[in-house]
Amino acid sequence: MRKISFIIALCMLLAVSCNQANNGEQKDETAVDSLEMARQDSIQKAEAEAKLNEEREAAEQQKRDEEAEQFCKQFSIEDLLDLLEHYGGAKIVQNGGLTFIYEDEIESTDGDVGEDRIVYGRYIEKGDKRDFGYNLKCTSGHAFYYELNLDTSTNPYLCFANKDDAEGFYSRVAKHKPFEYEGKTYYIHNNNGELYIDTQYDEDSFETHYALYPPELEDGFYQIKIGVWM
Repeated sequence: MRKISFIIALCMLLAVSCNQANNGEQKDETAVDSLEMARQDSIQKAEAEAKLNEEREAAEQQKRDEEAEQFCKQFSIEDLLDLLEHYGGAKIVQNGGLTFIYEDEIESTDGDVGEDRIVYGRYIEKGDKRDFGYNLKCTSGHAFYYELNLDTSTNPYLCFANKDDAEGFYSRVAKHKPFEYEGKTYYIHNNNGELYIDTQYDEDSFETHYALYPPELEDGFYQIKIGVWM
């Protein structure tokens, strides 16, 4: 009888132990499942946040591109004369249309003439230093800058990141009718594709003040060189 009771007690003990083991395994599995769910939830949140940031950056970039493109379309021959005639004090700079990017200077040595370079731009940032000047980084596909080099002569340039913007400006100037600027009447004369900005000094004669040359690709920008007649 005692033997039978012992066997029954042993079976009950084994059953309790197995049940506890099963419960432990179930708890472990539940804990693992909870950790996995938390990990997946964290991944989904991170992916959603990254997608939101990408969409926000894309929207901001699109806005920059649209604003930059509109600026290039509105940039006029009067704005250019403003830059050419008012060194350092152009209205388009004062009103924030263009911002100062950098100025760099090579001092004169051993009789050589020094050189000064000034750059104003739109959606342009100053990059790494070069031997003279700095590399420029575009923050828009429609970036634009005006560069003025001063040594024994005055050498200005208009530089567009987008080919259509450069050609669009050049085409607008070529078709421009005579216009008034600071009390003078200016005329645009097209001479074999080169544009001369003139004033009339007698009935049949004109005086050239500036010349624009067709856009050419230079250092990643479509550059319009400007000749200056002093």
